[in-house]
Amino acid sequence: MNDQSRRMYGFFLGIAFGLPYALISQYINVWMLPGIPLFELPIGRVASVILTALAMGMTGLIVGWSEESFWGLMGSSLFLVLASSMQAYLNSGSSQTVTFFFLSLFTFLPRLIIYLPLAIAFRWMLGVLEENARDSGLVRLLKVSVVILVLAILGGRFSMLVPEAQEALQDMNTLMLEGMSTAENKDDLPLALIPVDGFPTYATGSYTLEWSSDVDRLPVTRSIAGYGITESLVIIRFENSYQFGCVFTPPSHVPKCINITRVR
Repeated sequence: MNDQSRRMYGFFLGIAFGLPYALISQYINVWMLPGIPLFELPIGRVASVILTALAMGMTGLIVGWSEESFWGLMGSSLFLVLASSMQAYLNSGSSQTVTFFFLSLFTFLPRLIIYLPLAIAFRWMLGVLEENARDSGLVRLLKVSVVILVLAILGGRFSMLVPEAQEALQDMNTLMLEGMSTAENKDDLPLALIPVDGFPTYATGSYTLEWSSDVDRLPVTRSIAGYGITESLVIIRFENSYQFGCVFTPPSHVPKCINITRVR
């Protein structure tokens, strides 16, 4: 296989892996939680799928750029680190560029090591397509296709929320619907929403729910979680920029809620 063919195969291998991986990782929680208005990052899910697929295509291209595998592996891993940093920065919407730069620099080496196995897998698949073995080209292509599909499914599945997180989002959505239906009379609000200042006035229109494991971010008094229990912070955002957060500590389904944005 000449250089041009190897690079072309590398690019399309990356696309073939990146597209299903991105679809699964971006939409698996949407599929698992139908009817729950999950928060969407600024880039958006559709754009993220396209950009991820293209980034994986470029990764495959870099892996196959040279016959010397070492530089292809290191170059592709470095590219993935830079691409993931850029995507994270755009999604964060942060104006603290210097802080973000040093954070990215601090996590550079760990991410390089994490991405290296993916580059090695791409190189192995290219080798399977290149080899002059007794297997026909169709058989080699079938082998590579199976590997790509398995890796994409396994990789995308890591984005699926744990059961405690799914329950917290479902409970929060139920609480929101109940609270918004009784918002005109504060006395009828669910107990968990009474401490949220401004809820009857500002909790109008569409909203989104974002899950986080960083429960200490919300300064509320809560019960101590048992060993191995995953606590959930759910951030509620309205179109009018009104926000508040709720912490769920299993097995309780009643959260502790407080404002995030200042109500004037």
